[in-house]
Amino acid sequence: MVSLMLWVISMDENLFEINDTLPLYPPSVSPDFIVLSGLGRDSVHVTFTGKGIGVLRDQITRNPESVQVNVVVSDRNQVFPVSVSRELTGSNIKFNGDRYSSLSVVEFSPGSIEFIIDRNTVRNLPVAITSSASIPERYYWSISSNSTVEVKGAESIVSQLDSCYTVPVNPGMDNVHAAIVKPEGVVYISPSSVSAELVSPVEVIIQLAQ
Repeated sequence: MVSLMLWVISMDENLFEINDTLPLYPPSVSPDFIVLSGLGRDSVHVTFTGKGIGVLRDQITRNPESVQVNVVVSDRNQVFPVSVSRELTGSNIKFNGDRYSSLSVVEFSPGSIEFIIDRNTVRNLPVAITSSASIPERYYWSISSNSTVEVKGAESIVSQLDSCYTVPVNPGMDNVHAAIVKPEGVVYISPSSVSAELVSPVEVIIQLAQ
C-alpha cells in the first residue's frame, strides 16, 4: 500500500503528454443552411498534457469523444455557397460525460478546418423511372403515386435539378415500388419512393377510305 501511494504521488507530480485521434464531425449550422463538403478528413489528431492522475483517468474513461465546430452564419445576404475556415480550440472537443480540468489541449493536427456552406431551398420536381433493362418500343412507365416530389437541399445543387430519378427497376414486373436516388447536397426527398407500372402503347387502327 505504501509503495502504491508513493507511485501515485510520484505520477501526480509529473506532467505527461498524451496523443489521441478523435473523429471529426461536420459543423453544426442552423436548419436554413447546409454544410456541403470541404472537411477533407474524418478525424483530428489532438495532443493533451496533464498530471499523472488526470492522464490515467483519461485512459480509463475515454472522456474526449469527438471534435465538432458550431457555426453561426451572421450575414445571410452574402453570396452562397461560401467557403469558411475555423481554427480548432479546446472548446471544439465534445466530452463523454463531465469534462474534468486536469487535462489541457496543446495542439491540433490539422490546426484548422475548411468547409463550404450553402443555403437550403425547396423545390417540387418530376420523377423519372429508371429501368434495369430496355423496355419494348413505345411502352412507357406510368407513375401511379406521386408524379412530383418535394426536394430540399443546397441551393446551388437543387436549383440545377430538372427532375429526380429512381434506382433501376425490373421492367418485367407488372407493378414496381422504386426508391428515389438522393443526390449529394440534398437533405430530403418527400416522398422518398414512387409506385409505377409499365404501360403498353395504345393500339392505333387506321382504316383506309374506300
